Amino acid sequence: MKKIFTLLLAAALAACSKPAPQARPDLARKGELAPRLALTGLLNAPFAELKSIEELKGKVVILEFWATWCEPCVDNIPRLNALAEKYKDKPVVFISITDEPGDKIAEFMKTTALKGWVAPDTPAAVFKAYRVFGRPHTVVIGRDSKVAAVTYPDQVTDAALNSLLAGNVPSFGGPAGDDGAMAASSAAALAEFYIGRPAGKEMTSVFWEGYYAGNNYSLRMALDNMYPEAKKIEFMGTAKPDLDSHYDFRVRLPKEKAAGLKDFFAAGLERALGIKLKMVGKDVSVYVLKLAPGGLKRFKKSEALKSSARMEGDEFKAERMPVSMLCSLLKDHVDLPVIDETGVKGFYDYTFRTGPRIGVRGRPRDLAGINSDLIDQFGLKLQKATRRITVLEVR
Repeated sequence: MKKIFTLLLAAALAACSKPAPQARPDLARKGELAPRLALTGLLNAPFAELKSIEELKGKVVILEFWATWCEPCVDNIPRLNALAEKYKDKPVVFISITDEPGDKIAEFMKTTALKGWVAPDTPAAVFKAYRVFGRPHTVVIGRDSKVAAVTYPDQVTDAALNSLLAGNVPSFGGPAGDDGAMAASSAAALAEFYIGRPAGKEMTSVFWEGYYAGNNYSLRMALDNMYPEAKKIEFMGTAKPDLDSHYDFRVRLPKEKAAGLKDFFAAGLERALGIKLKMVGKDVSVYVLKLAPGGLKRFKKSEALKSSARMEGDEFKAERMPVSMLCSLLKDHVDLPVIDETGVKGFYDYTFRTGPRIGVRGRPRDLAGINSDLIDQFGLKLQKATRRITVLEVR
């Protein structure tokens, strides 16, 4: 009996002496353990559920965050398929992760093969933990279960995989450094479309060649930014998307393809939200923005390198923006499109204090009050007229 007790005590002490499992961080960072990962409804996998990332320890894991509406993601499928096939007999696992429903992914796979594991219906918590701010987004995990890189799919190569299999950490280019900040040097070559729920409360937008980003912007505001030539939005047929829902947007094309940014944006919206855009010309009633007696004031010729616009309280602040950007703001507060007929060219820095007389969408409009603000601040005014304008039809 004493011998049995001694053995049990020894076993208990041995169990107590085992090191506790290392706590996993909440966010993916290079060199640290990968965050918790649980996936259900797996396709192409040897099991339907991955309960923990611990189950993959000892393997190189490629997490590819993608969507069927993400054109760059789909473009990368053949190359990733080839790698998944080549390394299928080695301790390497490719997992394509999306938040789209399983039935949609299954339908997509009828015409487009995916060689690795596929995880549909993935909850937002996983996207947050692995710092998915845009797609495609690739997280590489080494055999030690530590994050080797937060990168792009084109950075996953034979050389990188063989280095990881040997227990090394190769150099990767990609969207995030150790702190998750965007790396402009590698981003310049990326084609990317991203739309998601706002990550913050501040409303900002940024433009440069081949790139547009809107943070906490409504769909209406993003359409205004992307299609400034369209002075009115009309719903066609039964289409009635909520243009006032707010999102974070990011659209990027390589410099040599920058001219196609609008078409790329439209294709992304169709895949993500199921809406189609078409530009047509129509004769409609409008307000025209004109110079008031005394002329333009308080517009400063911009020396900024890139354009941006944001709301701060009741102030609209613009950098390197044309006067027409003010029309986009005003048309949210009057009942007709606003057309720039000031004749003022170039890019400016300016701040417009909207004031209580403009109010917010849905409140009664006070054209006299708006004109008073415009005249006082900028030497501009609104005047009703009929014009042939470009209308953005939403189907």
